[in-house]
Amino acid sequence: METSVFRRKIKKKYTTGTPGKVVNADYFYYDTAPGDAKGLAIVCGGYEKCAPDFDINRNTYPYFFIKYTLSGEGTLEINSQTLPLRSGILTGFEPGTAHHYKSDPNNPMEHIFVTFIGNQAANLFRKSTLATKHFIEVANQDKTLDLFNQILQAGHEKPSFSQEICCAYLQILLLEQSSSSIQPITSSAISMETYQKCKKYIDTHFSSVKSPGNVADKCGIDVRYMSTLFKKHCYIPPGQYLTRLKFNKAANLLLTTGLTVKEIAFQVGFEDPYHFSKNFKKFHGYSPRLYRIKHMERTAAQIR
Repeated sequence: METSVFRRKIKKKYTTGTPGKVVNADYFYYDTAPGDAKGLAIVCGGYEKCAPDFDINRNTYPYFFIKYTLSGEGTLEINSQTLPLRSGILTGFEPGTAHHYKSDPNNPMEHIFVTFIGNQAANLFRKSTLATKHFIEVANQDKTLDLFNQILQAGHEKPSFSQEICCAYLQILLLEQSSSSIQPITSSAISMETYQKCKKYIDTHFSSVKSPGNVADKCGIDVRYMSTLFKKHCYIPPGQYLTRLKFNKAANLLLTTGLTVKEIAFQVGFEDPYHFSKNFKKFHGYSPRLYRIKHMERTAAQIR
């Protein structure tokens, strides 16, 4: 989406910013108080067209902050780094971080920003890589722009549950960066790529996969190395990840089909129905038969 189209779409009205800082701006606000957000909550956000002498130099800031540069050029000085800003660059920092944004006077920036708080924010920042890098060269600019647009539109129009809607888009926006941002080729990036390859294979074929060893063989790596990658990036072993997918699918089949326990066991890759039932009970707390009876009876009671 071109910047001019985007600007026409989000701009309700322009408000003049501080002289010498921004020449055009459009902001939205929520009634979020500093101690309100137990999960995630947006405080404010908006669009700004910078003046040639745009210069924001703060020793601290009370909120999490992200800024997406639409056009123009500038710099961000943070943690002894000077980072170049241009179209497609996402920057951000956590509360209490000193920072200095400055626009190129010959090519002033346009940008979108969002400020937010909550105990989920630090984890989202870590996953997006902004917590350590403060700078992301966005790979999928159209998608990122669209997510920002959804936040700004909901923030301006304030539909029912607009705070929740904005926060959902914000989570997607930040989580997308960890997988789609342009990363340098390092050993860490290679290990993440290998992990994602193995995880994608499990996600696609888990019903027929018998063991983590099958996955490792298909992906051309050692099963012990794959286990290390899962513990690092997924925080659980691959066998446990595989098992969770199998038994969640099995539970859904018990409640949505008339298949027998034996048929369901085969559908999720178990050749021995007894072994399936025993492990299903360990995971869900009930045998497959009792799980079906318990939840189907509850559903019937609710209907009555």
